[in-house]
Amino acid sequence: MKRGIIGILTLAAVSGILSGCSGRMTPKKLFDEASSRLQDVSSSSNRIELDIQLEDVLELQEVNMEMEMENTTDPPAGYARGNARVNIRDAEVAAELEIYQVMEGEEYVTYSSLDGAWEREVSEPDLENHIGVDGDIFAQEADAVEDFRLSEQTVTVEDKECYQMYGDVTGEELMGLLGRDMINAFGMVDLPSEEAVREMDVPIILDIYKEELLPARIIVDMSGVLGELYDAYGETTEVNLYSIELVFTEYNQVEEIAVPQEVKDACAD
Repeated sequence: MKRGIIGILTLAAVSGILSGCSGRMTPKKLFDEASSRLQDVSSSSNRIELDIQLEDVLELQEVNMEMEMENTTDPPAGYARGNARVNIRDAEVAAELEIYQVMEGEEYVTYSSLDGAWEREVSEPDLENHIGVDGDIFAQEADAVEDFRLSEQTVTVEDKECYQMYGDVTGEELMGLLGRDMINAFGMVDLPSEEAVREMDVPIILDIYKEELLPARIIVDMSGVLGELYDAYGETTEVNLYSIELVFTEYNQVEEIAVPQEVKDACAD
């Protein structure tokens, strides 16, 4: 098992004071403030939902995943647990997924399980190999929001008012932000070309909590751009839906993430 937003409103003049930044509100001001505040965040909790529907000549493949994620920054660690349902030719298979990512000495180690069957993998820590949003990577994406637009209306996430901005990022920037495995549905979808995905312009929506000025939600709709990618490779696959929604539910509430000894023992067998 591999580990691992589209608005239609126009930009309007919005004025106010944003944490010491006065004057007209812009996506860059919002992003810069959220990025700065993320540097002081020690942990985050997230809820993620992936909905995918790929249709070919002879079959319809649907993938639905719902997971809860936790991350800490010191030490850097991640934990995810949830369920996946895959439906192919009206035959549905459901499985429980669980993932730990931790540093063991100088090694970056991922423990992953599918229905309780654990595997251990050692890899180099890189910009795309992480569970959930990496705060440092978020800060590095400032250039990507230069052409973003700010919605006139606020939205509600987790019963809180949020600013909303939208625009395009490259597939490579998206992999850095969300992690490579999330973009690939944790190995449950085989995309035509990872390198081609990196070159795509992907529409995203980014919501920021108005009070906390921290990320609230990221919505990614890759349906259209992936459909074009399959066409470019001569594939007959129709991409009816390829949606990722990640919600930040809490900040600074996660305790230390540690891999249970029984998980380590299961990988040693």
